[in-house]
Order: sequence, then structure tokens, then C-alpha cells
Amino acid sequence: MTPRIVSPLAIALAGVAAVAAASQSQSSTTSTGQPGVPNIAGVWVLNPALTQKPAEIGFSRDWARAAGPGGEGVARPGGGRGRRGGGSGGGAAGAPQMSHESADDSTRLQQLTEAARTPPEHITIVQKPTSVSIADDQGHSRTFHPDGHLEELTIGTIALPTTSRWDSGGLVVVYEVESGRQLRYTFTPSSNPTQLQVNIRFLEQGREGDEVRLTYETPDAHDRNVLAGQPRSSLPPPDAPATATPGAPDTGSPAAPAAPAAPAAVLPPGSELRGLTTIETVVEDLSAQGAACGLDQTKIKTSIAKILADAGFKAQTYGREDADLLVSVVTSKLPDGTCVSRYDASLVSHADATFPYLKGTVAAVEVQLLHDGGMTGGSPSAHASSVMDALAKSVHRFVSQIRASGKTP
Repeated sequence: MTPRIVSPLAIALAGVAAVAAASQSQSSTTSTGQPGVPNIAGVWVLNPALTQKPAEIGFSRDWARAAGPGGEGVARPGGGRGRRGGGSGGGAAGAPQMSHESADDSTRLQQLTEAARTPPEHITIVQKPTSVSIADDQGHSRTFHPDGHLEELTIGTIALPTTSRWDSGGLVVVYEVESGRQLRYTFTPSSNPTQLQVNIRFLEQGREGDEVRLTYETPDAHDRNVLAGQPRSSLPPPDAPATATPGAPDTGSPAAPAAPAAPAAVLPPGSELRGLTTIETVVEDLSAQGAACGLDQTKIKTSIAKILADAGFKAQTYGREDADLLVSVVTSKLPDGTCVSRYDASLVSHADATFPYLKGTVAAVEVQLLHDGGMTGGSPSAHASSVMDALAKSVHRFVSQIRASGKTP
């Protein structure tokens, strides 16, 4: 079986920049010693269940066309503002109007609106006395200087005028999208539980428009919440026909129709790991930034293969392995030179499978047996060791889980 190098998160995490060396505490005084400045530093994971946003998000197309006195935009009755977007639209009386939106304005509007519609699952914040760097798993990485002064960041090669400041216990960042249109982000920490609230507000001519409310939590808290989910019931549905008990006396009732053949026995969780003896290690290509941060594809593969060999697993390179251990490391640099990486390790096998929406069996479907991943970072001199240590821990956990599966009845 020829391994297919397909990382489950390779696309979603392309260009990721993630990890903070700062602590996760939410005291009113940060490690910078600035009184009244909250600490928002850390690695944060989005809790989708606590996300609040309208069905449609964005600026209204005709906000500047339906003009009132002084040329200011007037909201439509009922709070709606028409179709979302940023292109040209009809005038207040139906007369066509020319759009004065530049190509740069259009780029800022489209990309910032899309970022609000599909927020990142992971964000990493590095907080220093005079700056805050925020990176996410969508490849965005920006450094703000929260002094209230205008600074020019970028979206690709497009200028992005931005102001940021500390206000009311949080960091307020305002992006100038185009004349009269702004997008405001407010990052507010909370404790008990430790969370980061991110409020996104669309502003048109100073008026507040659509709002998105996101809740991020620490990775440990997120994992606990996922594990606390209730498992699906294994009981039959209420309307399922009763089956006769073997050996029960005949009551004289008409014989029930013969029951269909019983399905194959369902093995308990963990059984898919039993009997694994051959695991091939596959490490995806590293980026130039990864190499610049000291990462080496061959060294990573050799290190992981040794852990598996020491644990008694064989390695095959001719397509006869039981499973592949796929490793993906995506690295980037924050503006201050800090190396940050998202790493993922997945134990993957292949099997024929059936699906409820298809007739027949699909051959050689990739099945993820185990997955572990996270974020780590630091100076370029120490970054490679940090990534190698994190991956080693993931592989040791895989080995422990495989061994434990052999002990289950």
C-alpha cells in the first residue's frame, strides 16, 4: 500500500503562525508591569457553541446611496441594510449611482469581511510592553502598537490603516476599510472560566452594524469540553419491534416474521488499534521558513521512526504496512522574529467502507485512527528542539494507546 501524504489539517492550517510564550493568567496587571492593561497573551481555541453571529454578515451595499440629510447613510426600516457586500448599488430613489470604491478598498472589504465570516479556530497572542502580536491558523500575523496612533499594516501588498488601544479592560483594534467604513475588533479576557471574548463590529459612518461574538478558551479547557460531550445512546429506538427471548414458552400467538440476519458484531472502541505491527513514518515537506527555524525533515522522520522501532513496530516501504504515521509541521515567523509552528501527527490506515448515502463499498478509504497536534514556538535557536520534543510526546502517546488496546477484552 503506497502511503498518501494527506494531512487532515494541512489546508486549513496552511501558513499558520501560532504559539505564545506568555502565560495564560488573566490578571489586571500583565507581566509587562503596566497597571490596568489586561493580559490577553496565550494560545486560544474557538468554542463554536459559544459563537454568536447573524446569518448574513457584512456591510450593506447601499449604505451611502440611501442618503439622508448631510449625505449620511440611513438604515432601512426594521434594522436591515439590504444585501451584504461592497460593490456599487442603486440610489435612494432607484437611480443608478457610480461606485467610487478603489481596487484597494475592494480588497480590504472582501478579505476583512471573509475573515469575520469564517473566524480562525486557533489564535496565538504574544504581548509585550509596547506591542501585541496576533497570529492565527489562517496565515494571518499582525503586530499592533496600542497607543491610539494610526499605523499602516498590510493585507498582502495592500495597505491596511489601523489604530489600536487598550480600553475598558480589552484591546480595541480598528481597521479602516474605506471612507466611512470600519471594522472593529475588541479582545477582552475573562476569568473563571479563563476565556477570551472577541467582538467584531461592522461600522458605517459611525453607526454600528452587524456584530459577531466569539469565545475562545485555553486548549486544555477546550479538550475537556469536547471529552465531556454525551456519547450517542446504544439503546434501540422506541418503535423498534420486540424480539423473542430464546427458550421462552410458546404462547400460541401467530409466528412472527423471521428476523433479518444479525449484523456483524461491533467491536469496542480501541479495537481498530489491535494487531498493528508495521507502521511507516511519512513527514511532509517543510517550508523555507521551517528550514530557517532549524527544522529538518530527515531528522524528524529518523527520530519518530526510532521511537516506533524501540516500541517494537516494524517499518515497511513497499506498501505492506498496517498504517502510516503522517507528520505535518507548518512554520512561520512573527514580525519580532519568533518562530512559531503548528504540528500534527496522525496514525492513518486504509479500509473498504460503506456509506449511508452510497450503494456499494468504497475501496481503500483513508481512516484516521489517532491524531495529536498543537502549537509551539520560540527563538530560532531553540525552535527545532521544541517541535521535536512535542512530536516525540505525541508518538509516545500513540504507542501507549496501541499497547492499551491489546489489553482490552
